[in-house]
Amino acid sequence: MPLAATTLIGVLGAVPAHATSDRQPAASRIPGGFLLYEGKAARQKAAERLGRATWTTTDRRDVPFLVDPCATKQSTDPGRRAARTITGDSVEWDDTHSEQLIVYRDASAARAAVQGLRAQLRRCAARDAGGGHTFIHATRPARIGDEAFLVKGFFVASGMAGTVARQGRAIVIYTFSDHPEGWPESKFGGKQARAMIAKLARSPLGSRGPA
Repeated sequence: MPLAATTLIGVLGAVPAHATSDRQPAASRIPGGFLLYEGKAARQKAAERLGRATWTTTDRRDVPFLVDPCATKQSTDPGRRAARTITGDSVEWDDTHSEQLIVYRDASAARAAVQGLRAQLRRCAARDAGGGHTFIHATRPARIGDEAFLVKGFFVASGMAGTVARQGRAIVIYTFSDHPEGWPESKFGGKQARAMIAKLARSPLGSRGPA
């Protein structure tokens, strides 16, 4: 299984094609079709790499971040008001595209969540995965939204590349099954993150005040 998908093992495995198990507060509700991978065009673009794919969507607020370097497999950040996670898995080979939007009560809570994730990435930059294997994670800052960084992970023969970005009280994450050389933003979902940050900047979901 590709590394980009490992953070969702046991979380999305039994989720139907679209599940909304958490009731979202009205002021923080994520509209249908808001995320990029809910749209036909974005999925068609993803299909250039994925081929035939199965897509799962969940609105559960307790899912872990798509980037889960310490394998907590649970949310550890307080203040979540809404969330949506979409994953496309190739049915032909090991490849995954994922998108996640998490909305917090205010910008301070979202900022603290990013700081917490950065701390995990430092603490588990090289994590013992057993059997003599090690998960390796590395990051690099990016200029997207209020704050952002690129991240890559590697385990045996599987790689993960992604972007984590914050706009006001919202965090968006994109991950892919890949391990690019260097840090070209285009290989880490930078284009997708910029598009979503622009949407959030025009939406109450990306506001800096409380909801």
